[in-house]
Formats: sequence, C-alpha cells, structure tokens
Amino acid sequence: QEAVSDFPDRQWANAFKEIAGATAQVPNPYTFANLYDRRTPYILQYLFNVQREFGQNMALEVGYLGSVSRKLESLRAVNESLPGAVGSVISRAPYPTFGRIQLVDNGGRGNYNSLGVKLTKKYSNGLSALLSYTFAKSIDETSGIRVNDGDTLFPQNSYCMRCERGLSTFDTRHRASASVLYDLPVGKGRKMEVANPVLNAIVGDWQIGNIFTLSTGFPLTVVSGSDRSNTGAGFDRPNYNVGVDPNMANHDPTRWFNPAAYTVQAFGTFGNVGRNTLISPSIFGWDFSSLKNFNLPKDGHTLQFRFEAFNFPNHPNWGNPDTNAGNPNNFGVIGGTRGNMRNLQLALKYIF
Repeated sequence: QEAVSDFPDRQWANAFKEIAGATAQVPNPYTFANLYDRRTPYILQYLFNVQREFGQNMALEVGYLGSVSRKLESLRAVNESLPGAVGSVISRAPYPTFGRIQLVDNGGRGNYNSLGVKLTKKYSNGLSALLSYTFAKSIDETSGIRVNDGDTLFPQNSYCMRCERGLSTFDTRHRASASVLYDLPVGKGRKMEVANPVLNAIVGDWQIGNIFTLSTGFPLTVVSGSDRSNTGAGFDRPNYNVGVDPNMANHDPTRWFNPAAYTVQAFGTFGNVGRNTLISPSIFGWDFSSLKNFNLPKDGHTLQFRFEAFNFPNHPNWGNPDTNAGNPNNFGVIGGTRGNMRNLQLALKYIF
C-alpha cells in the first residue's frame, strides 16, 4: 500500500488518454479541517445602570455595559509556509504534499466596554422624544469566519493569532441617535384652533416624526496587495513609516488618509501594521415622516395618510477608502458611497 503522502504528487492516467492523448495532473489538495475538540463560543455580559426621573414625563438613564467573549471562531491556514525570500513556498510548508489547510479555529478572545446615556420624554403636550449616546470600544482577535467590510479572512500570520488583536470590525466608538414625535398644534381642539372643517381637513391634526443617527465609522485593515511574505497566503500588511501620521487633518474622498504613512515591506517578511488600524468615514442619517388621520363617518373607522422620507436630506455617506498599498493610484481614495439615496414613500392605511 502506498503512503498517503505520495498521492498529491501522482499523475493519474486519463480514462480517455487514447482519445485525448493527455494525462490528468493532481495538484496539492486544498483541505478543510475542524478542531476535533472545538468548543461553542460564549459571552459573559455585565451591566450597571442608574435611572433618575425628572417630573412626571422625563427620565435620565446612565449606565455601563461590558462583556468578555471566549472561544471565538476564526479561520487559520495551518499549512502556511514560513516567511522567506528564497526557496519555493511549498518547500517551506509543514506539509509540502498538501496545499492550504483551512482550519476552523475557536481560540479567539474579545472584550467590549461602553458608557451609555439615554434621555426619555414620555408623550405630553403633543411631544415624545428619545435621545441616546454610546461611547464604546470593542477589541478582539477575530470578528467571525464570515468577514464584514474591511476585516480580513485569514490572519497575516496563522501561527500568531495574538498578533491579530485589534479593534473589532464592528467597533463604533461614538454613536448618537434621537427619535422625536410631535403633534403640530394646528387643528380642531389644538392651540391653533381651525374652525373651518374643510381647512381643518387639510392643515389640521398632523403628526411629524424624525429619527437622527450619527456615528463614527468602522475599522479597516491596510494590506500590501501581494504575497510579500512569500508564504502563499496573500494577506500581508505593509510597514508603518515611523513619524508619519496616517490620519489627515483635512481628509476628503480624494484622499481619506495619508498614504505616505505606509511602505510595502521587504520581500520575504511580514509587515508591522496591525489589524483594523484605520477608521472609515462617519455615518449620518435622517429619516422623516408625517401622518394625518381622517375620521370617517362610521364610528371607529379611520383613514390614515403617511408620507415618509428615508435619508431625507439626501446626504451622501462615503464608503470605504481603498486600503491596498499595492495600488498607489487609488490607495486612500474613496470610490463610492454606502447606503441609499433619498427614498420617498406615500401610503394610505384604512383602520377599523
């Protein structure tokens, strides 16, 4: 019986060799693997809140929320070659008869800490509102095996998961939101009385609503754009230029960060730029709505008209800049927007 390790180097005769005159080449196989003792990820969460009521309709809440995460899942290339400028990639791999061995690992760790403030006004005098703000920081070594946005699929060095410790791909340092509902004081029985029934049907009894959101952007990882470490992985990152700040005082979509802060590292080496060290543009949203109820002659029956506008000011939220240092023409340039342009919606609802 031949050794299993011999099979990846074998040439197998094609069944149709006499017809096609060729042989099939069997490459080094790509292998998928799981830890035999893989644990289920778990999270421990803790919080402390203080609430204070002001009058009958106002309440303030301030609190701390934190968590620690363990056994987080990630992908590792356990047959990754060691960095080097000489020799073939496969010759420096632990198992040279195999290609990439993709392991679903779960040794990742993370933690989250936040301060939250919430102000609530119950409905009174035609007004209700909810204002909130969160200051938070999330750190981990992996944010999941289904990566999102600017995160990386594999670590730069699969033999050093602790080197991947950085901001979570979903980290949002600052986030503020406000929701306001207001009954306009115009109409029958309101402060600005409208006696004429026809005029009241047009201008009276309107309610408007607004939802505002403002948050900082998400972390991004700068990459070299090629296999500079010569490990066959292709997930390398460049080096920092010491003394050059990547953040720019006046950044815009044509140059979101300073590309001079990075240098593609020497061939056969890993770069020293960490994971998720840049922040994408902030995000602003404003959704607007207005509605009016028309009481129908039949008791308990109402016709409601609604007008809704999503991204009401048609504000562009810029997308992620190009973080590929191997593409100097577009490195640091934003080529598009995230989210949708303004959407308007009209609706009629019959309530009975």
